[in-house]
Amino acid sequence: MKNNKEDPMTLAMGNKNVVVGLLVVMLYLSMSFFIERTSALHQFHEKAAAAVVDTKGTADLLDDQVVDMKRGPAYRTGGIFFTNHYPNSYVRVFASGRDAAYNMRWYAWWFALFNVAVGLIVGLQKQADTRLRSAASWLALIGLALFPLRDTLSFWGRYLDPKYSAGSIGPVMYPLMWIGGAAMFLALLLAIVVFMQGARQAANR
Repeated sequence: MKNNKEDPMTLAMGNKNVVVGLLVVMLYLSMSFFIERTSALHQFHEKAAAAVVDTKGTADLLDDQVVDMKRGPAYRTGGIFFTNHYPNSYVRVFASGRDAAYNMRWYAWWFALFNVAVGLIVGLQKQADTRLRSAASWLALIGLALFPLRDTLSFWGRYLDPKYSAGSIGPVMYPLMWIGGAAMFLALLLAIVVFMQGARQAANR
């Protein structure tokens, strides 16, 4: 008769997810200092831009054409007053780098907590299929590594270099983000299956 007795929670089956998840929470928590500092950095301020429109001398709006864009100062809710410009002629240009800072921390924290949950499930449900437990564990780590990557690179690139633009890496980062999201979805799905298998095996013993 096969002995199903195993050591409690081995590193290969869940400890790594718990440890990595907690380390990521601590790492991105420490980044809060730099994230909050963005309010004092010019490259993270919201800007304003004015569109110069050529009406072609007609009343038909479909004939209008934007012929120039004028860069304005930092956007202020109360309006921007120039000598010849009405404040409503300016449009708000959001600071994508600052949004990326909050997004990276939010995504990293959630995916780290998902890793902790997956790690606990696959580590404790020793009666479940070993291959499912291993797959869930590694997929959770892949999701944690890939999903916050785009926003992390966007924020730190802009933080270290005010002229940095994340547009060039977008075609690569977006597919990696999708893969990371799909990996975490599958990891959570497998973790549910593992939990149910383990609970059923325990009930039958």
